[in-house]
Amino acid sequence: MNTADQSAKSKQDRRIILASASPRRIQLLNNLALTFEVEPADIDETVEAGVSPQRAVQELSAHKAAAILEKLRRQGEPGSDLDLIIIAADTLVADGEEVLGKPQDREQAIDMLKQLAGKPHQVFTGVHIINLRNGKEEHYQECGATTVYFRKLQEEEIISYVDSGEPMDKAGAYALQGIGAFLVEKIDGCAANVIGLPVPLVVALLRHIGVKVMGL
Repeated sequence: MNTADQSAKSKQDRRIILASASPRRIQLLNNLALTFEVEPADIDETVEAGVSPQRAVQELSAHKAAAILEKLRRQGEPGSDLDLIIIAADTLVADGEEVLGKPQDREQAIDMLKQLAGKPHQVFTGVHIINLRNGKEEHYQECGATTVYFRKLQEEEIISYVDSGEPMDKAGAYALQGIGAFLVEKIDGCAANVIGLPVPLVVALLRHIGVKVMGL
């Protein structure tokens, strides 16, 4: 950690827990020079039929945050109810109202990319923050939305990308921050939202509850 990072992080007086082990979310939060702990939430992430993608990501992020809070209380961790912030997020790719989760196998990944090729789709990330201070519990929630336009894709390049292995643990079978950037013609909205965390929304929420981020 360099001196600037140490200086920025030394001013933080709140304990923050990120309810995710996603390397992308960890990096995005690290970029804000925040000190935080990583505590993955173990929940059922099945999306019920008929639930809109926007509602699904909001519900799933809320469930993740609640699961971490319950775990801390079950462990009887000292001070966990007094001065603690939990940040949870969930990202889904949607083609219209159809939710595209992580592909189960190679063929499903290929099919997803063929479905998205040559047209726009939406990426939604729900963010849920629980603010615990002086015994008071406050909940804050936002949903980021970004439209991603895929260019027309040849079957050979789809297969080549899938065989790289990158799509297999990604919603919608691609990663904007990785090799998958070559699939994208343009985006409308927040790129970080596609990667897994709508950073401007998170910054606004943290500042609202009194956390200084990047000097403000």
